[in-house]
Amino acid sequence: MVKITFITVSTPGIKSLIEAGKEINRQYPNILDLNLYYGKEEMNDEKSKKMAEDIKNSHLVFVDLMGSPSSIAKSVYIGLESCNGNIVPYGSSAREYMRLGSFTMKGMTDGKNKKKMNMAAIEKMKSTAETLGKIMPGKMRDMKNYFSILKYFKVADKSNILNMLYLMLRDYGNINEIPRLLEPREVEEVGICNPETMRFYKNYEEYEKDFPFDIKKPTVAILFYGHKYPVDTSSCVGEIKKRIEKFANVIPIAISGAFTKNEKKIKDVILKSTKTSVDIILNFMSFRLGAGPMGGEPQAGIDLLKKADVPYFHPYFMSRRRIKEWEESIQGCSTSEMMISVMLPELDGCIETYPVGAMTEPRYDMEFDIRTDELVIIEERVDKLISRIRSYINLRKKENKDKRIAIICYNYPPGESNIFGGAFLDTFSSVENILKNLKDKGYKVNPLTKEELMGIFTAGGIVNSGKYSDSWEKMIKYPDKKYREELKKSSDYEDIIKEWGPSPGSIMVNDNNEFLIPGIIEGNIFIGLQPTRGVHEEIEKVYHDKTLPPHHQYSGFYKWIKDEFKADAIIHVGTHGTLEFLKGKECGMSGNCYPDKLLSDIPHIYLYYCGNPSESTIAKRRSYANIISYQPPVFVQGELYGEFAGLISMIDNYHQSLSLAPQSSDDILSSIWELAEKLNMPKNLDNIEGELYRMKKSLIPKGLHIFGKGYTPEEAREYAKGLLRYNRNGILSIRELITRANGCSLDALLDNDQYETIREIDEEAEKIIDYYFENRKLKKSKYINENNKDEFIKSLEYGCTIIESSQKNYEMEGLMRVLEGKYNPAKLAGDIYRHPEILPSGYNLYQFDPRLIPTKIAYKRGEKICLNTLDAYKKEENSYPLSTAVVLWGLETSRTQGETFSQILAYLGVRVSESSNEWDPKYDIIPIEELERPRIDVTINICGFFRDMFPNLIVSLNEIFERLWKSDESDEENYFKRNSKRIYKKLLDKGYDEEEAKELAISRVFGPKEGSYGTGITKIIETKNWEKEEQLGKAYIDSLQHVYNGKVHGKRVEGLYEENLKTVEIISQIRSNHEYEITDLDHYYEYFGGLSKSVEMVKGQKAKMYITDTTGDRVLSESVEKSIERGIRTRVLNPKWIDGMLEHKYHGVQKIADRFENVLGLAATTNSVEEWIYEDMYDSYVDNEELRKRLIENNPFAYMDILEQMTEYYNRGYWKADKEKIDKIKELYLELEGNIEENL
Repeated sequence: MVKITFITVSTPGIKSLIEAGKEINRQYPNILDLNLYYGKEEMNDEKSKKMAEDIKNSHLVFVDLMGSPSSIAKSVYIGLESCNGNIVPYGSSAREYMRLGSFTMKGMTDGKNKKKMNMAAIEKMKSTAETLGKIMPGKMRDMKNYFSILKYFKVADKSNILNMLYLMLRDYGNINEIPRLLEPREVEEVGICNPETMRFYKNYEEYEKDFPFDIKKPTVAILFYGHKYPVDTSSCVGEIKKRIEKFANVIPIAISGAFTKNEKKIKDVILKSTKTSVDIILNFMSFRLGAGPMGGEPQAGIDLLKKADVPYFHPYFMSRRRIKEWEESIQGCSTSEMMISVMLPELDGCIETYPVGAMTEPRYDMEFDIRTDELVIIEERVDKLISRIRSYINLRKKENKDKRIAIICYNYPPGESNIFGGAFLDTFSSVENILKNLKDKGYKVNPLTKEELMGIFTAGGIVNSGKYSDSWEKMIKYPDKKYREELKKSSDYEDIIKEWGPSPGSIMVNDNNEFLIPGIIEGNIFIGLQPTRGVHEEIEKVYHDKTLPPHHQYSGFYKWIKDEFKADAIIHVGTHGTLEFLKGKECGMSGNCYPDKLLSDIPHIYLYYCGNPSESTIAKRRSYANIISYQPPVFVQGELYGEFAGLISMIDNYHQSLSLAPQSSDDILSSIWELAEKLNMPKNLDNIEGELYRMKKSLIPKGLHIFGKGYTPEEAREYAKGLLRYNRNGILSIRELITRANGCSLDALLDNDQYETIREIDEEAEKIIDYYFENRKLKKSKYINENNKDEFIKSLEYGCTIIESSQKNYEMEGLMRVLEGKYNPAKLAGDIYRHPEILPSGYNLYQFDPRLIPTKIAYKRGEKICLNTLDAYKKEENSYPLSTAVVLWGLETSRTQGETFSQILAYLGVRVSESSNEWDPKYDIIPIEELERPRIDVTINICGFFRDMFPNLIVSLNEIFERLWKSDESDEENYFKRNSKRIYKKLLDKGYDEEEAKELAISRVFGPKEGSYGTGITKIIETKNWEKEEQLGKAYIDSLQHVYNGKVHGKRVEGLYEENLKTVEIISQIRSNHEYEITDLDHYYEYFGGLSKSVEMVKGQKAKMYITDTTGDRVLSESVEKSIERGIRTRVLNPKWIDGMLEHKYHGVQKIADRFENVLGLAATTNSVEEWIYEDMYDSYVDNEELRKRLIENNPFAYMDILEQMTEYYNRGYWKADKEKIDKIKELYLELEGNIEENL
């Protein structure tokens, strides 16, 4: 008998193999021993061993492992190593083992990477085989057979599979008594095809005879796979097609070939088939439109989408989830499906990514000992898709004058001081700008000014849970009756009632049991405030489950928008709201997920900060947001102010005196020490100079951005000058060019604290830049000569290009286009200084491709962070730390392309392998003798964004931990293994079996539970609902104790997280962008601070706390105290930053007040806020009468928040203020409160 073994992930392939195998066994008994293994599902040890044995003893093995679990791949490769038979790989798996007769893949690999194929060579070889294989024996015939087998399997119907087995039996089993082979049945690479029958049509005219075109209807183009690998999607596509045909014409386009090869035909079919243009493109295929796993040209796909200029939907089929499994899963879709069906299509600007099909429960075939399943539609999800297609078509067809648009702004935390919030956004001015443009585009609206909007919402008392106003008569009322009827049908009815009581509840409800809708209607435009989450009204809920369901008025608000206001689109304004973080799946949403429920079928447009890839990604995936990016305000140098300017002048005088008047130098130095002490600076001249230099050169945001407004020429020049301070994208900084011309290195000058020389270089660089920008020619300089002038010109011309491009702004154009149902191309989200191509803004956003992390640059910088922190620790403790704890954010990972991830690798003594590629990441364990230090253990604290955005990196980390556990190294060499052994023993003592104890003992990735994103610490600080700092540490542990490894996803294991924290001696996080100092963002105290407090609680003592700044060319690691101090000096106390904020009425003090709360958070979690900081904040913001008046005029409500925070510092013992200061604060507060109540 001929033994043939198939390991495949193809469900149609397995189904046809069973049918064909049974037919052969009936007609030709005892010639075929067919063994089948389904490569998608985990196997037990017994079955894995049997599979490896079958492979080893087979005459021919067919290997198809696309997306198979690593355990299956491992068993397959074990078998292949011992196999002497023929091996046919399908796709990229096991190519290095390929042999069929005398044919191998030798010479077909691409360079060093043996798994990456040279596609040009393969195409040439395939063409040769097609011609010569029919007439020539030996290698040519084997080559032809190989490509025939691939063709047979691609269209895996019974006929093809039967003939494939006949070929294998005849040519590689010496079986001659079989029928004559039929050539592989192939499908057209591109064609109009009815998915219900898989009949291909020559053109649309022929198709139209069966499906008449109605010119009055819209048209939808559907792209789907023409082949059946790895699942047969045709019946599901056919069912969806039938439902669309009830209201639209359909162009069904089956694609089996590469886009680049068939680009013209695909374009012609989409763009030229019908009498009218298409209105929606619906793509059910995985990967990018223009490029698949074998490569391609992504830009070609984007060019087509731009040409079509219609919404690009990307619903998908889950071939790795059964319907029931998906319904019960909080994760939603699998990691691999998220990558190929969501993340990669997002790079093309797709929207509407949710599953519409999944696998059935398996059926067991006894003869072949295998379970099979098939793809079916998810009825409720298909209904959602159909309704949202209709809604987007409505945007295309409805006249602007008839469209009803809901503009939703934020009011978080609730109250008068935080109306119209949004990161880096002057939201009142932005909404004014939007209303004006809507009016110009024909929408029915009275364009209100920002002053009118402020008056309506503040003085008018239209606010969530107002503190000073209970004037509800101006709010829109919505009886809860309709909501209550729908609530009773909800699957979450009991959860909602349990948390919030019966409808309508107590939040934003009047005495008539009516929901209060905080907003106004102007013509056909609603402008309102997103509801509060309820924890500020019922503060005990801050300690509850983080997946708190929305309260009644929250749900009622969105129901009112749909049913009563009848919105054609929702626009959420600014980063960020709360809708996308409501309870539901992480990705691959269902109708039971709250964001999905509340949005219903309304198109969702979200104005989002271009620098935030993590939260914008969640908004897209969980609330179907069609993102319109907005840019940051311009960043300017912080400069030195007040007595800091005098201090640097003294230091300059001191340096000059050493050579010109040595007798006066001691007196000058004494004055320096005196002023430095007053300014709370160290008594070390180099350290003072370094800190003053960093303060002066720190980039700070100048005010806020107004949506739709690009940089002015002056602001664009500031931005370009900032870029030219750093080496970027092959462009050398002007400072670098000057130092090279001077025969030295900028790094060397910084390392040796040569700040006087560095300042001279900076001054010369600025002169060269300003002169070139003004005159477009080089300034005469001793640093510019014939040898280097071209480099100077190259860098300066780059700066000129940036000046031109950064003045462009497509935000308003992008918004108006999406409201008209047009295509919204996507751009990278991130730091505009690291990636200037992010500007101009006004587009959809995507995260950095997780398969490419870490980049080479990120790895080098991560390695430097590791060395910096270890050196700092060793300098203090004279030893290496046993363990570190690192905060790993999705935001930072996407922006830096993996600096913290690389830092983790470096601690562990691991590097990226040269043979690694995006589909097959590889890591090398650095030998201890090369590392020259122990491997440092690391506890990794991820946020929910990292979990959702970079699941592949979690997989890679756990694979690395497994290898480190198995390494042949001592406890003194491998601290990871040492700690793992300790934890392993404790788990065994608790009753875990050996395998599970091992899995958990080597786990190091901890984060929020499934479906959750934060820790709750920010809400505890906001609500002031805590008494002891330990409550903050406990809240952090409760939130972050969920383990993520190869076997479990967000599982809470009692005590495991704490066991890891027990040995932590360093806590580390990076500051990766200019937008936020550690004092500017609450998530720093939430994660870094929460982790610090947790370690202190578990150990009984503090760990070393380091913040590493990677915003410049050099990586600077320092204590958290210094990082806090710099944030305070460069921003909170800096008149230049304050003045920039106060240019924006109402919002300025709103943003300043946030920093006061962040200081409290940092004080409570790190205990690293010095006394002088509180004193200086008091002097500037309370005692300075001139500034105080400006602050009160800007936003009296937010200024009262500042006074509350100052009181909180004192009451909690962080600020040792004297009685007079506290009395003054209380007096001011009461005076302001009286004025506000009188005016309202």
